[in-house]
Amino acid sequence: MAKIFYLFLFVLIFDNLLSAQTEKGTWLLGGNAAYQRSHGSGTLNINPSIGYFLLNNFAAGAQLNFLGIKGGSFVSVGFFGKYYFLGDERGRFYATGGLNVGGGSGSKFDTGFTLGAGYAHFLNESISIDIGTLYNKVGANNSIFSIGAGFQIHFSSLHGSRLD
Repeated sequence: MAKIFYLFLFVLIFDNLLSAQTEKGTWLLGGNAAYQRSHGSGTLNINPSIGYFLLNNFAAGAQLNFLGIKGGSFVSVGFFGKYYFLGDERGRFYATGGLNVGGGSGSKFDTGFTLGAGYAHFLNESISIDIGTLYNKVGANNSIFSIGAGFQIHFSSLHGSRLD
C-alpha cells in the first residue's frame, strides 16, 4: 500500500513540475549531439545545457561543449540564449547562440561561439525532441557546421514559485 501511495505522490509532483513549455519562469534541461563525417575523419559535438525562461519564449542558461575533432578534443563552458517562435503546443522553431571559453588537447585556453536554428517537436507538455543545425567556432582555426538532434525537458520550479 505504501508503494502505491509513493508512486501516486511521485506522479502527482512530476505532473505538476512537467507541465510547461516556453513560459516565463520555466526551467529547461537537456542538450544535443551531432556527428559529422567528412574527408575520412569524424567530428562529434555534445552540448548539455540548463536554462531558465526569463521571458515567454526566451531562455538563457549555462552549457558545456564537448567537441571531438581530428587530432584532439575541446571542452568548454559558457552561456547560451534560445528563442522559440512560430508554432504551437506541438512544436516551435528556435534560434540559439552562445559564447564559450575552454581548452583542449594540443591547444591553449581559447574562446568560441555557437549559432544554431531548428525545430522543437513537443512529445507532451514538457518534453521536446529538437532537430537542428549548429555552427561551432573554436579559436581561430576550427569551425564545424553540423546537423544534430537532442531533447529538452521543460519544467516549472520545484516549489511552484517563479521569478517575475
